[in-house]
Amino acid sequence: MMKRLSVLPLGLLLLSACSSDANRPVYPSYDTSILELAKADSNLTKFAELADKAGLADALANTQSVVTVFAPTNAALAGVDETDADALNALLRFHMTGGTLTLNNVKLSRNLETITSTTIVVSVSGDTVKLSTSRDPAGVTVTEGDIRAINGIIHKIDGVLTPPPPEVEPLGNIIEVATDAGGFDTLLGALDDAGLTSTLQGTGPFTVFAPTDAAFTALGDISGVDGAVVTNILLTHVVSGKLDSAAVAAAASVDTLANTSAAVDASGTPVTVGGAALSADTVDVEASNGIIHAMDAVIVPPTILEVAAATADLSSLVTAVGTATLGAAVDPDTLAGDGPITVFAPTNAAFTAAGIDVTVATSTLTAVLTHHVVAGQYVSGDLTDGQTLTAANGTLTVNVAGDGSVSITDGQGNTVNVVGADIRTLSGVVHVIDGVLLP
Repeated sequence: MMKRLSVLPLGLLLLSACSSDANRPVYPSYDTSILELAKADSNLTKFAELADKAGLADALANTQSVVTVFAPTNAALAGVDETDADALNALLRFHMTGGTLTLNNVKLSRNLETITSTTIVVSVSGDTVKLSTSRDPAGVTVTEGDIRAINGIIHKIDGVLTPPPPEVEPLGNIIEVATDAGGFDTLLGALDDAGLTSTLQGTGPFTVFAPTDAAFTALGDISGVDGAVVTNILLTHVVSGKLDSAAVAAAASVDTLANTSAAVDASGTPVTVGGAALSADTVDVEASNGIIHAMDAVIVPPTILEVAAATADLSSLVTAVGTATLGAAVDPDTLAGDGPITVFAPTNAAFTAAGIDVTVATSTLTAVLTHHVVAGQYVSGDLTDGQTLTAANGTLTVNVAGDGSVSITDGQGNTVNVVGADIRTLSGVVHVIDGVLLP
């Protein structure tokens, strides 16, 4: 039976008539899709197989859309990774352009825009047509062109072009990432109330140990806790620098923005920081300005007395407070205890220089110690030159020098220097001073 010329492309008739290659495939008529053409060509069966794995089979069989395919041969596709369907999809689409471009039009185009909106460069030398990209400067060669289909055209190529890496959506900052993750509403609200949101939206980098909503629920209602104490609690959960979970586990302690150290215990599971457990499931959450580790519990900061006890240079103060039985004033029993205080903490050398025996309970010792305690939390940013602070026993005058250094003048007119500022605790803030304040 004779075939009707009306359904067989003239180009294919000429190719068939002129070819001396007995193995040249005879392509079906224009009513055949790109996918079926590829399946029928012994050199393009791999392309058809990978198109199916990449979820492109329907598109290449769809007669309602027209596409030009630069189809790598079986040999060219031999080393392609077939395990990642998304990557395979991106790879094959990088070899396709919209519309039907004959080989002659390809030669004239010089630059082709793929359906992934990236560019392929065309170079022509005699009858040789090469395609290249910045990632494949050597390029690939068109070995056979103008294989027509009802929904486009195929040009065979002898290699695979490498698509550009997928665009990665920029990471949000710590606040944005925590918001998107969900489960941190209490933390985010507390940060906002404390005026710390902008800090964690800043450059950083920061490591945030982020208690979940469940962790705050387990801690108890913080709505009645003084705002300054809540701020101290929050800053105890933030570390300057980016520490992944492996670095945290390898550390003995981490230094927080509260100017205190939180001990790390990696001897068991889960790892604890400041006595609170890291989440087993949600660590190493990347942000543009740091990293987040979810916490199954809230880190409760140390009290002023605990900070002093952990500081070798404040051991005389610890002894003095114990001698004068003032511990309750700086060591609250509950989270929502009395209002926070500010303590100016003399060093051991300061007590020695003042000739004060911290082991003997006297009214003088009590009077001296209470001259170092101010109601309310005053961090260094709250102190101004000439400011008067009312201590539990007398008044103190703040002096701020041009370089920002702070000193305190006591009730007798003596001035001592602040040598360590803003140690934030559960019971307020500590400023270490190099002298004893005398009422």
